[in-house]
Amino acid sequence: MTPSDLLHYPICIPTTKGEQVVVGRFLSSIDNLITLHQRKLDLLKEQKKGFLQKMFV
Repeated sequence: MTPSDLLHYPICIPTTKGEQVVVGRFLSSIDNLITLHQRKLDLLKEQKKGFLQKMFV
């Protein structure tokens, strides 16, 4: 597959306002989910640091 092959694939773009709203809400919910998981990961990293400090004291 070459980069020029990609030019032959159709691209579906939401044309109606309703479709655009649905896609926007979906992407917004995915963004919120990513943010929540990032916060959880940050908290777990801090917890790991604390446990490692207690382990080697």
